Amino acid sequence: MTAAGRIRVAFLVAALGSATAASAANLGFLKDAPIARFTEQDLTLFKQTLDEVLDKGADGEARRWSNPETKAGGEIKAIKSFERGATPCRRVAISNAAKGLSASGQYNFCKQPTGQWAQAN
Repeated sequence: MTAAGRIRVAFLVAALGSATAASAANLGFLKDAPIARFTEQDLTLFKQTLDEVLDKGADGEARRWSNPETKAGGEIKAIKSFERGATPCRRVAISNAAKGLSASGQYNFCKQPTGQWAQAN
């Protein structure tokens, strides 16, 4: 899988809220998830907001994103910062909605040596 594919899968899991590794093997559940209704523009806005929160958001700070054209949107809140070894990590709460669907959950992300954030257990 390419790096872009891994990033998209991480965003899928983050946006879905209740997806597990076992259910991810059967992608049929995506039809009922907000991310399945995201346009490329929605996904870009979501990713930009997630990156802003992970890179610059203070613990407790929430940032909203929305696309007036599609009415999709959500909120990403920095819950806490921590380290795993010497790797900086953040726990965030993500909620998204698109075309009548909504999902939310909390997720850990750790900063990779490349400078990009990746979802972590």
